[in-house]
Amino acid sequence: MDQLTRWVRRQFTTRVVVLMPVAIAINIVLGATVQQGLKLPIYLDSIGTILVGVLAGPLAGALTGILSNLIWGYLLPSPIGTTTIGPFAITAGVIGLLAGLWGQLGLFRPRRGRRGSLLAAAIAVVLVGALALYTYARAYASPDQFANITGYKTSDFDQSRVFFLGVMVAYVVLVGVALYLRRDVGAVLAIGAGLATGIVAAIVSAPIAAVVFGGVTGSGTDALVAAFRAGGDSLYQATLKQGLLSDPMDKMITSFVVFFIVGSLSRRFVSRFPNGEKAIGESPGTAPQDSPQS
Repeated sequence: MDQLTRWVRRQFTTRVVVLMPVAIAINIVLGATVQQGLKLPIYLDSIGTILVGVLAGPLAGALTGILSNLIWGYLLPSPIGTTTIGPFAITAGVIGLLAGLWGQLGLFRPRRGRRGSLLAAAIAVVLVGALALYTYARAYASPDQFANITGYKTSDFDQSRVFFLGVMVAYVVLVGVALYLRRDVGAVLAIGAGLATGIVAAIVSAPIAAVVFGGVTGSGTDALVAAFRAGGDSLYQATLKQGLLSDPMDKMITSFVVFFIVGSLSRRFVSRFPNGEKAIGESPGTAPQDSPQS
């Protein structure tokens, strides 16, 4: 019992408690912009959750995700606040929990790579690119359908897809920096962790989206649900397929962004968090040195 108590307390140090509100704000601002403003077929609302999970642990990550959705869904006024996000607090908690586990396993620490590792990293980038192209083709197949489902004007159709392409280009650029300038193939494991997280998140979210909202949540992912429904899928099948398309891609991008952020921070700063040594690859008790990128 004492060990369990120490394990819980260790995840909620002063630094973690200070970081959590910042992470929640990042989740809400990015999530509202991407989902409600731009109506993109991805979320980008769990960067803060995964960051806290990786640096602090599974409980801190889960609590950050749950609080983000509850605050966003039930405490903030419109147009930022939206009740459709509240029930997905369960999914957000699972994402934070998994991020904490990946952090404790050291999947987000930097790793110097060789040619074979760089090839594997390039394959990971191609995988996300292929998912992005398929998502693009589905979500933006019909301007009229997109407008009817998302509530956007048909004239705003191009704006949404341009921003979606912009997100994907930014992702490729960041991966290029990590692989070819830093020669850091730790990105492969971070992206792999995101893939696993996305699959789990899709499975958890599908029944919530189908039963509670009938597949219509007011975000850009509704266009994907509509596309699958038009193809003859049942409501649950459509929401599950939408989740298995949007969530893995979203979480791979999000996990890589967190990996990039952690790698860009001072090693000394990162090491002061509960999972800090595992995030920078240091052994406990080793005095960390600031990285060249700091």
